Amino acid sequence: MRGLRRLVVDRSSAVFVAVWCALTVAALVPVWHQRMLPMLDTPDHLALARAWHSYGDPSYRIAESYVLRVRLVPYLLFYGLLNVLSYVVTLETANKLVLSAYLILFPLSVLSLARALGRSGWLALGAFALAFNPGWIYGFASYLLGTCFLYFGWAALLRFVDGGRPRAAVALLVCSLLVYFSHVMAWALFGLGCIALLVLSARVWRRALVAAALLVPSLVLAIRAIVQERREHAYMTHGDGFSATWTGPAGSLTEFPKRVLELFPGSLDMWMLALLAATTLALLLVARRRPLPAPGALPRLLTLLGVLAAAYVALPYSIKQPMSWWYVAPRLPALMAPLLLLLPPVELTWRRAGWVAPFVVAAVVLPTALTIRYSDFNRRNLGFMRLVDRLPRAAKTLVLARGLIYGDAESSGDPASSAPVYWHFMSWPMALKGGFSPYLFDQGIPVQPRPGLPYYNVAKTDGIDARTAPEFDWYLVHQYFGDPLADDRRLSAEATIGEWTLYRRIAPMSDEP
Repeated sequence: MRGLRRLVVDRSSAVFVAVWCALTVAALVPVWHQRMLPMLDTPDHLALARAWHSYGDPSYRIAESYVLRVRLVPYLLFYGLLNVLSYVVTLETANKLVLSAYLILFPLSVLSLARALGRSGWLALGAFALAFNPGWIYGFASYLLGTCFLYFGWAALLRFVDGGRPRAAVALLVCSLLVYFSHVMAWALFGLGCIALLVLSARVWRRALVAAALLVPSLVLAIRAIVQERREHAYMTHGDGFSATWTGPAGSLTEFPKRVLELFPGSLDMWMLALLAATTLALLLVARRRPLPAPGALPRLLTLLGVLAAAYVALPYSIKQPMSWWYVAPRLPALMAPLLLLLPPVELTWRRAGWVAPFVVAAVVLPTALTIRYSDFNRRNLGFMRLVDRLPRAAKTLVLARGLIYGDAESSGDPASSAPVYWHFMSWPMALKGGFSPYLFDQGIPVQPRPGLPYYNVAKTDGIDARTAPEFDWYLVHQYFGDPLADDRRLSAEATIGEWTLYRRIAPMSDEP
């Protein structure tokens, strides 16, 4: 009888591992199938990574426009990984490796939390679909990494307070530091969740105190960063007061589904979200008849959901002062969704794995849809990257995405994404060739711009030409209803590939066009 039980367990584990590996491969296809990824912030982040990696190389001329500023603050992990990987691969490949690490780690982190809560690991299969959330299309790579360590950290905390294992204590310490060095918001939410879980663990107060002590190092680093920031004003540069905008409870509730899984124009992503929700509800109904004995899981899950829900309602949509921080509260629903997946206390084996087949369907359909859309995006815009490749190193280049930038920051700029993917194309030349970008994040790490750099509003590139932007030697222009730069005799059309044309200045601005 014992041998038969072991055979069933082993077979269930083998099937689970096989399904997990297949879904991991499926999730990675959109990243590696083509060169370009239509993710909003990616060009800016890669430009900052280039600034750090090539700061000491005079041929990139980074130091002429920026000051190196590397500190023990959030974002350090992401930029540090890109910096190190760029010694052995290209920066674009380094970015894809980091994104791949996220896509691998995110479902594993949800699986780790599921097992720490005594929930079936099969429920974590839904995390493969949820890994592609709005943070993905907006290119919040560092934040996305932080969410992985957030779930891993919560799982380590639960294992430690439940069993007191030293390995879990080490994991908690490491995760708390990794989530801090990833993103400040992920770290703050992680801390709030830890406090709530420790309150629930008051009966094992000695372990709870030890766990709290393990969180202190990241707190010390945060306090040190705040003191340093008040002295140097590297990130909080928009005044001393506080100014922000809120969506409101009613709007937050209405927008919840799109904050979980809105990825591209159309309704396919919402249908996949409905499939995940319906499956979770069905499993909850099944679990009423065959509950899994894990009495402490539900209070812990509901507590974490309550903490995140309160933060979702309380936090602003965006902050204007003392720093510029967009899309704050909308990040919360994507963090709550994996916890909702783990609510059903149902025991699943390979014979009953059909209950989570819809999770597998969503985990295959979404990356397939992204791959198709990303391929089309590359077909239309790969000429842009090839023209950037032709630029000399450190060339002063202005990208004019004419006809492609419209609407607001949440309007789709392309059929491949629900995000305005062209807004940060201005930073691609710096990311690949160095020099400077006329539109680059100033977040105090890993570099800061020197005074006097030219700046242009990405939302108004249709009104910019060689006369209004005389600081540049090269202009990379999207052909939209013709191109006014084509008749400017101070410019030479060097090449046109697809919908993009590269111009070189051949006469000074004082000459007549």
